[in-house]
Amino acid sequence: MGGATAAVVALPLGLAFGIASGAGALAGLYGSIFGGLVAAVFGGCGVQITGPTGAMTVVLVSIVSRYGIGGMLLAGALAGLMQVVFGLLRLGGFVKYLPQPVIAGFTNGVSILFFMTAIGDAFETLSITVITTVVILLALRFFKKVPESLFGLVAGLVVNELFIRSPHVVGDLPFQIPKPALGIMPFSELGQLIMPAFTICLLGSISALLSAEVTDGMIGVRHDSNRELIGQGLGNLVSSMIGGLPVSGAVARSGVNVHSGGRTRLSSILHAIFLMLMVLVFGPIVKRIPLASLAAILMVASVRTADWKSLKLMPRARWSYGAIMTITTILTVVKDLTIAVAVGVVLAGIVVLVELAFSPRGKVVGRQSAKASVSPIHPDVEVIAFHGPLFFVGVENMRRFVRARSGKPILVLDLSNVSVIDETGALALRDFVWRLQGEGKSIYIGGLNRRPLRMLIRMGVVDSLGRSRVCKRLESAVRRASEEVSQDNRDECVFGPLGSA
Repeated sequence: MGGATAAVVALPLGLAFGIASGAGALAGLYGSIFGGLVAAVFGGCGVQITGPTGAMTVVLVSIVSRYGIGGMLLAGALAGLMQVVFGLLRLGGFVKYLPQPVIAGFTNGVSILFFMTAIGDAFETLSITVITTVVILLALRFFKKVPESLFGLVAGLVVNELFIRSPHVVGDLPFQIPKPALGIMPFSELGQLIMPAFTICLLGSISALLSAEVTDGMIGVRHDSNRELIGQGLGNLVSSMIGGLPVSGAVARSGVNVHSGGRTRLSSILHAIFLMLMVLVFGPIVKRIPLASLAAILMVASVRTADWKSLKLMPRARWSYGAIMTITTILTVVKDLTIAVAVGVVLAGIVVLVELAFSPRGKVVGRQSAKASVSPIHPDVEVIAFHGPLFFVGVENMRRFVRARSGKPILVLDLSNVSVIDETGALALRDFVWRLQGEGKSIYIGGLNRRPLRMLIRMGVVDSLGRSRVCKRLESAVRRASEEVSQDNRDECVFGPLGSA
């Protein structure tokens, strides 16, 4: 069921992304079927659904316009080789060190570009675009168990066939066993395609690894990030060599797979098989799909892709959070994704250095966080103490340490010697605690100094985790944890208002 449902979702997206990129609907289907199949077999996240994505399509449009379809295929093959090399070098964990405002910035920038690529086809037959959009929104509201894009696609197709009869449709899909595309690759422009290939590699890797992180939280497992990079690279290599679009794992399709029951890589493999069968069986219908319907699907997907939560956090976070996110978004739109991420990371690093320079505990903050010691209190309670600042570069180290040492059901995270926490650290700490709770552990946080406590409150972490589990004093957190062991939950943690923090 997971594979079949994901295939239904992937069909309109594969068609839409293929046409939007300039390479054609067939290239999108080849990427979804063959690239997705290879990535499913060799990847490190069993429930990941791989195929063309909106973010990737934005990059491909510029490559096709400059170097043609052959240039896009060569860049995709080079990107696949880079991903395989990165996986073999065990660089799969790099995405976990990206600052949250940088991730939000390029996500929002890509969603803007994504929306812009669909405008042309949307205005070709505006009435169908509006009808498809309305039907998708209604499906999102009232028919949540059925893929909303499928509703919109059928509505647009029926309206066009019965009333409008727009000539702007998908057209013939001569689907057959693909042939090698080496003959159209411009190897003479190999040097000029290195940077576009690196952009595809970076974007595809970030998208796939973030998607794998999300699905981990859904089903309570841990993916192999290095193997996933290798699988994504092989998928890109195969897809590009046969004329398909470069591919990447995506949260939307992978989430559909999980929610529909997918739990192993068999669901991802079946997704590709079902998708091919759908194209072969429904080919005569698919070729009549109006381009305006596909444009509407792209536009709705772009709006949903945007990181709206990050925008809501801007008034609560420091000015630097909003500045980094805004600059990254603008550079993604007007320049290049690679440049945007590089500049965003540099700016985030400068903010960290400023925080360290003005931190009241200069001797402690010189450590890169995650230097910790473990103090057992109760046979079933474990206290883990951390020292130094908790910035975006230190949260992953904290995860590793806790996972290596946390063998007991109740944990108390002692942050008494944590002098400062940034926005990424606060949000990552929240997500990490949620994941541990999903694994059946009970988590308390204690020993919060004024600055870290204010950050956790401003970013909504305290409310999301529960005020009874976040304590200013370590003793309160330990006592609360001990009371849980003894089944006595009458007392609450001492937690004063923000003004007394």
